[in-house]
Amino acid sequence: MRMTFVLPALLAATSYSVAYAAEQPQTLALPQALQRTLQHDATLQAFPYQLRMAEAQQLQANIKPNPELDVSLENVLGTGDNQGLKAAELTLSMSQQIELGQKRERRVELAQQQSQLQRDNYELARLDVLAATTSLYLELLRLQHLQQWSSEKLSREQALLDTARLRSNAGNLLDADISRIKLRLLRSQIELADIQQSIQDRRYRLAARWNAEPDFSVVTGDLAILPQLPALPALQQQLQQSAALQRYLTEHRVAQSQLRLTEANSQADVRISAGLRRNQANNDHALVFGLSMPLTLTDPNEGRRLAHAENQALIARQQQLAASELALLMKQQWLNLQHLRNTVQTIDTLLLPEAKKLWQTSLSSYQQGQLDLLSLLSAEEELAQAEHDLIQSQSRFHLTLLELERLTGLPMTLTTTLPGAALEQSYE
Repeated sequence: MRMTFVLPALLAATSYSVAYAAEQPQTLALPQALQRTLQHDATLQAFPYQLRMAEAQQLQANIKPNPELDVSLENVLGTGDNQGLKAAELTLSMSQQIELGQKRERRVELAQQQSQLQRDNYELARLDVLAATTSLYLELLRLQHLQQWSSEKLSREQALLDTARLRSNAGNLLDADISRIKLRLLRSQIELADIQQSIQDRRYRLAARWNAEPDFSVVTGDLAILPQLPALPALQQQLQQSAALQRYLTEHRVAQSQLRLTEANSQADVRISAGLRRNQANNDHALVFGLSMPLTLTDPNEGRRLAHAENQALIARQQQLAASELALLMKQQWLNLQHLRNTVQTIDTLLLPEAKKLWQTSLSSYQQGQLDLLSLLSAEEELAQAEHDLIQSQSRFHLTLLELERLTGLPMTLTTTLPGAALEQSYE
């Protein structure tokens, strides 16, 4: 089962960028990051070898027992009539083991299910790897938005310092007020430097997902775009097809195949033989035939059969518990997303406009000498906090959406697939 693992909101918008240097920055989009991860992640590189090993096990399971050649020489090097080779009997025979109970079919069936289990394990590992890459991508995108937010805050504080100096020159402001603004400006500069260092760190962490140096300066995307969510019943139905639950189904089939093979192995095989015997003393030849079969007075695999049956019951119980847990977790995340959407909309449509209005009114009053500095700084802090809260809420929405996609394997809205041969190349 192939799953598209993308965040459509990040793929729809590519206008946002923040330069780290004077030259035009190199950009990275999420599909590129995911493509590189699929091609070079160390965990996924092991899968083609594991798949070929599983295919080799299928080949091995299909091999039939080879015939055996038996040569026996009797009545030689004795005494009397059996002295030397006078009474020697030479028997040349061919024997073949005949497997009963469909043993070969059961072995092939088990090998096929184990091969499918390898594919399911790969799908889970693939989702985990892509989720880790997307999470780092989102974190880097969040930091870029915070860098822009911090730069705009610095610009406001610098403009405020210039205004305050004009009032100070006119004798309408104390030197302590100038120092207070300078201190705030210095703290904002330190904050911006910390954000820039964090961006540098996340760039290297993201590039490490495909074992390379970062060849990009910024990632593209817009946190402000919040996709619409499918209805909860649709997600619950999709959850039944999720990679995690599909793996339990495959494990259950593997356990069934193991039980069937054990039952088949409990049935004894038959060995038949045919050959030619020569009697040296009489110079005669004769055909010989043989049939052998072990007497299974007790079941040699009774314990194994009981163990496999219990393993089946255990896997079925684990699947039931996992399905219930994932359904509850999915519902919780879906509700969290609804809450985060409302939070973002409230900040964006109510809190932020009111904070901007307060800041503009306060600045105008301050320039006219009708408002003290502390009130203006408080208004600026309200605006900065509202902008910061908006970025953080948008980021939490996308991270929660990522976890929901990871559970269901279902893109939330617009679908942007990875390059077509990405998965197939990983199998080769």
